[in-house]
Amino acid sequence: MRAIKMILVLFLALAVSACGQSSATGGGEKSNGSSADGGKPTQSTAANTEKTIKHAMGTATLKKKPERVVVLFNGAVDIVIALGVKPVGAVESWDQKPWYNYLRPQMEGVKNLGDELQPNVEAIMALKPDLIIGQKTRDEKIYPQLNSIAPTIIMEELFDWKENMKITAEALYKEDEAAKFFSDWDKRVAEFKQKVGNKLANTEVSLIRFEKDGSARIYVTGFAGTIFKELGLSRPKAQQVEGKNVVNLTSKEQMSQLDGDFIFDITQSTSDPNHAKSQNDWTSHPLWKGLKGVKNDKYFKVDVVSWNLSGGALAAKALLDDLYKYFDIK
Repeated sequence: MRAIKMILVLFLALAVSACGQSSATGGGEKSNGSSADGGKPTQSTAANTEKTIKHAMGTATLKKKPERVVVLFNGAVDIVIALGVKPVGAVESWDQKPWYNYLRPQMEGVKNLGDELQPNVEAIMALKPDLIIGQKTRDEKIYPQLNSIAPTIIMEELFDWKENMKITAEALYKEDEAAKFFSDWDKRVAEFKQKVGNKLANTEVSLIRFEKDGSARIYVTGFAGTIFKELGLSRPKAQQVEGKNVVNLTSKEQMSQLDGDFIFDITQSTSDPNHAKSQNDWTSHPLWKGLKGVKNDKYFKVDVVSWNLSGGALAAKALLDDLYKYFDIK
């Protein structure tokens, strides 16, 4: 009996020891972010992973996922909202101030940092951000100052929304959200090309704007222009000018340069009545009525915010939706 009791005690001790080891191993996996699927990091660990982001003016090192983000150009304001992040501060919109109508519901409580061309640096500092997102032509001169406040990433091109979204998503630890957006975008672009079909090869689109000084402007590239190119939409020869983003027309004798199979007008008519006056002066001229886009009822006044002023991912999606409508794609 004594021998049997000793065996039972020994067996019980071994069982307790095994349970303790199992528990300790489970706790270790949880704490270092490992799992039974091959060591994939948990969401918590991923958010605390250090990153170094390459950008137009160098690199920025982030110790963890940013929680207080400041945005210094309109396109990036759109992009951070598209990625599900509300900034603590942002420069105001060019129109529909302080924020574009389509972004306003997501911008409640965000600090207005003033004009994109001259943001309020003292207000930025007071927000104690842990990430600042700027753009080279806008913020190159104040980059050292911004970078002393918080890690700062600077975008190269103002309207390269895809590259800007890619870099921003990396900095915000939102790569999966960006990948989903790009996947949906690519499907929509492919559908547009497939449904428009052979029309693309024979269709030229014109992108114009009337200025408050009475001139007209042709957009050679820019935000909408890059989307036209991706969709395979060609431009009239008069609007294919090497090395220029825009061409200004000062005389109505140059009217023919505005023409296209489709004419899209991105005149900003709300901020200054002189824009609308200029638009009316040009479109009431006898030469205007002779443009083929006008004669064929393919002249459209489009939303200047989503087609030009914003320059972000959500604006790109809205622009593409508009093109589906104008090309009568079901």
